[in-house]
Amino acid sequence: MALSKKILLIEDDRDISSTLRGVLESSGHKVVAAPNGIEGQKLVQSEKPDLVITDMMMPRMGGFPVLEFLRTLDNPPKVIMITANE
Repeated sequence: MALSKKILLIEDDRDISSTLRGVLESSGHKVVAAPNGIEGQKLVQSEKPDLVITDMMMPRMGGFPVLEFLRTLDNPPKVIMITANE
């Protein structure tokens, strides 16, 4: 079995966040979640995640400013960016 990782999920859609969180936790990972990039940046600093999964478009702060912030870190986490368009 793969080692458990700490994953930060930044997603404003509650249904998507809940679904992704469930899948990741059932795979043995610890998941912390934020509803926008502002809260996500705070959690990056306090939680030191191995992976950040972020939505591209969110209110308050989207995924691109989060990526810019992560690039300033000495040891940035890996990133997966997701998006959905209705």
